[in-house]
Amino acid sequence: MSSSGIWKYIAPTSLGAAYAITKMLSIRALDPELAIAQDFTYQFLAGILLGFALRPVTSQIYWKRTTSIIFFSLFLLILGPIGQLIRHRIWGITFDDTFWLLLFAEIVTAFVVSILASIILPVAHQQTISPGLLLRRYKKELSPSGILKMFGCALLYAFSFLIFQSIFDESFVSPSWIGRSQELLSLPPISAQEKILLLWVQGFLNILILLPLFIVFLREKVELIVVFGSLSFVVAVFSPAFANFQRIEPLLLVDQVFIGFCLHFIFISGSVLCFGRNKK
Repeated sequence: MSSSGIWKYIAPTSLGAAYAITKMLSIRALDPELAIAQDFTYQFLAGILLGFALRPVTSQIYWKRTTSIIFFSLFLLILGPIGQLIRHRIWGITFDDTFWLLLFAEIVTAFVVSILASIILPVAHQQTISPGLLLRRYKKELSPSGILKMFGCALLYAFSFLIFQSIFDESFVSPSWIGRSQELLSLPPISAQEKILLLWVQGFLNILILLPLFIVFLREKVELIVVFGSLSFVVAVFSPAFANFQRIEPLLLVDQVFIGFCLHFIFISGSVLCFGRNKK
């Protein structure tokens, strides 16, 4: 697809419509009453945000279509549904029937969006990066030093989550951020150690799926922070916030969006310092 002119705006909007339609149909197939409670406008806006966040990556990397579909399916699943599962577990939120229905719809939508993104969004004229080539280059990065950096990035994610939640989340009563951290870690049903481990796992999965982008997207470090930070923030936080706008109390939603913004840009900044490559 063309990457210039009006199409660069129409394509993400079209992907937003596809996102909303797919999600609404998935929910309707499972529970018609739950589908009625969803707001199509917010789903549409969430999809548009996702489309604009994906566009720089799809248009400037020489993906083959198969590579693009596989990568973005995994990317959307890890930062989306899997991230939701981990966060719900950390906060001690019950996994009720509504949660599982919406999660299933998110999974279906992630696969559909990953396919349509390679068709609707602008792509590079040369398409040379096959799954095999990407996998070979990926394995080269998994050296002892590379794995150590990934462990460090995962720890950065875990502790950044705790720090930002403690500082900006007004639902805790302790006046100090250390006391708030203890309140967060003491929430049932899992222990503080399990919470930190889950956060570390989420951070490790995030850097694991971001690593292919660092391998093939060669830009200045500031540009990498902006592009990848926006992408991860939109996929993990901002787009779901729009999609669930009517289900979350507004002030809490604003807090969580701001915390997510800080978290993902700090995490991406650390990841760029470890794995970013300047364009030669």
